[in-house]
Amino acid sequence: MASTAPDTTLAPETSSPGGDPRVYFDAASINAARILAGLPVKVVDNAPEADLLWIRKNPQAWYDKLGPFQAINHIPLERSMIRKADLARSLHRHGASEPQAAFSHADFLPPTYCLDDFEERSAFVSQLPEVDHPENLWILKPSNLSRGEGIKIVWKFDWLRSALRKHGEIRFGYQGRKIEYVIQRYIKNVLLLDGKKSELRIYWLIACLDPLLVLMYPEGTARMTTQPYKLDDFANPLIHITNTYQQKKHAGYNPDAVLKWSFPQLEEYLVKEKSAPASFLGELLRPRLRQSLSYSVRASIESLKQTPPSGLFFGLFGADFILDDRLTPWLTEIQKGPGLSQDDDVKRGVVFPMLKGAASIILEILALKRKGRPLTALSSTHGYEWVIRDPPS
Repeated sequence: MASTAPDTTLAPETSSPGGDPRVYFDAASINAARILAGLPVKVVDNAPEADLLWIRKNPQAWYDKLGPFQAINHIPLERSMIRKADLARSLHRHGASEPQAAFSHADFLPPTYCLDDFEERSAFVSQLPEVDHPENLWILKPSNLSRGEGIKIVWKFDWLRSALRKHGEIRFGYQGRKIEYVIQRYIKNVLLLDGKKSELRIYWLIACLDPLLVLMYPEGTARMTTQPYKLDDFANPLIHITNTYQQKKHAGYNPDAVLKWSFPQLEEYLVKEKSAPASFLGELLRPRLRQSLSYSVRASIESLKQTPPSGLFFGLFGADFILDDRLTPWLTEIQKGPGLSQDDDVKRGVVFPMLKGAASIILEILALKRKGRPLTALSSTHGYEWVIRDPPS
């Protein structure tokens, strides 16, 4: 499969009526290619022939080359959601614009401050106690890294006060490069699964920007740490960082440990151990997750809609939510192109139908656009649930 972008503009008409949709994968999209091979599609090595381009590396090289009936699995300014500082700024700005709203970012985002921003940094420093104590726990996160890289849990802030006195700002570096950080309230009353810290991974799709169509896949995974939870030993990722990569790379990782539950397993546990209603996922949790995702997209929409004039730009995303001991979900971050590896049965059972459903939705949208039909004529959501379904403009 080819992996470099051609010099010529992609063809404006790419599909043959009545034939299978054509999909192009760059060389890095190995997992996506394996999964989507199960659909009635034709894989092509020449991008100008494709209806759908699935790109993992250097997607910006393709943005201005798309024809009107070609789709790519990226949104040019999707960083407004996937960079933690950009998402926090978007949510804060949106919340300030609707101060009387019944539902706000404060209902699903833990208190979060962008430390490179003077006003947000000042607001964070102003609420610190005069004397540091371990009850005041926060988590430092690099804005544009993933897989739990660079994360630290902190409660001592002399380093911050000293840096502000000396430089008037915070200068962060990670592996030799300057990087932006956010600081977020650490959720201490986290839901424990068999005594271990947990986090939910959700998959969702921005299928179209005009009209705005957003959907969430109803099944996800509950990820767990390998060691029992306790409020100390904060540098130990086996206790405090639920990211699977961080668990597996640690020297103390137990390869026999259970790292993921399916949502049916999660619901069974919550009903039995936490007295949750039998319909908790369908009637309480998923509606709240959809509401949080909808708010996040609306907060970022001005950036997301800044796309080249031709082509369909869509995004498949992950979102991580922590449930507290009251079963309230808190958004910790949004990821672009969530991992599609099939390294365990639980994830495999979610990722295969999730990705096939997402691709099927996009290919049907392309077919409707080609025929000049409204996108409200979508025949199926392929197992997804609606988050936003705006009417045509």
